[in-house]
Amino acid sequence: MLTLDFINVGYGDAILIRDTGAAFSMLVDCGDITVGDGGPESKRISAAEFLQREDIHTLDLLVLTHLHRDHSGGLTELLKTVNVREFWCSYLPPHEYWGGQVRVEKGFSAGSRCLLESLNIYLLALKAMKAQNTSIRLVEQSRPLFHLTDSLGVEVYLEDRKLFQRQEVIWQRVLTGAPSDAELDELDHFINNTSIRMRLNCGETSVELPGDVYAACWEKHDLSPCTIMKLPHHGHKDSITPKLLDMLAPQHAVISVSNTRTDDCPSSIAIQAIRARNCTLYMTDAVKKDNVCIPDHPSVRFVLKC
Repeated sequence: MLTLDFINVGYGDAILIRDTGAAFSMLVDCGDITVGDGGPESKRISAAEFLQREDIHTLDLLVLTHLHRDHSGGLTELLKTVNVREFWCSYLPPHEYWGGQVRVEKGFSAGSRCLLESLNIYLLALKAMKAQNTSIRLVEQSRPLFHLTDSLGVEVYLEDRKLFQRQEVIWQRVLTGAPSDAELDELDHFINNTSIRMRLNCGETSVELPGDVYAACWEKHDLSPCTIMKLPHHGHKDSITPKLLDMLAPQHAVISVSNTRTDDCPSSIAIQAIRARNCTLYMTDAVKKDNVCIPDHPSVRFVLKC
């Protein structure tokens, strides 16, 4: 039995996957530092609190798709109550910086400051995981299907390798005390495409978890249909295209998004494209948009036989 929880962390990602037959649990991303106030109709909950509610104190695998704060901000809080056996990431700073902190420059742009805050959380989290004897793995290349349990398999994909190399250069300058606002802004604009993209396979069920990879970045591949798809980048207009939807042909689509967004997120275009393909749409928060009112819930849950 496979249980998926797309946790309502507000604007962010936190996805809990459990193979109950194998007593295996993994978490993909862990939301932001705080979940914010979604009002009386929202049942937002942090990843740490959700795992406590589900009585989970150990994760077999924790995956951080990329270093944006809405995916990584909940790391240190999570590690206070959860032991992690294995950790995957798409960027790993040198060991000597683990546990350290960099200065968040007040004169830098909002995007740059958020990245610096995210890095500081990450550095503390790496030290905490080292103390837990977590096996920490840098994912450096795509990998074909391999098994996490007897019934749960995963395929791992990375996009443009040059982006990962550029990311490493920019972060190294930050760590050595020479941060550049312009370079951090550059990183903020492409870091979504450094996401670890995964496809889970359990029997005839397949689940696409693309992090925040923009549609234009991965629709160039020859993709097979899937059962469930999490829209990347919280349903922004760059998250999906008709070509990508036609290839994936998901039966269910999930958007991890906040009900208090004031911009076009989730995008009306994305919502209409999903509806046009008879795909069931779910949103993690209590979003009211395009004549759809999603009921409040702490997670969007799927229970699937494999």
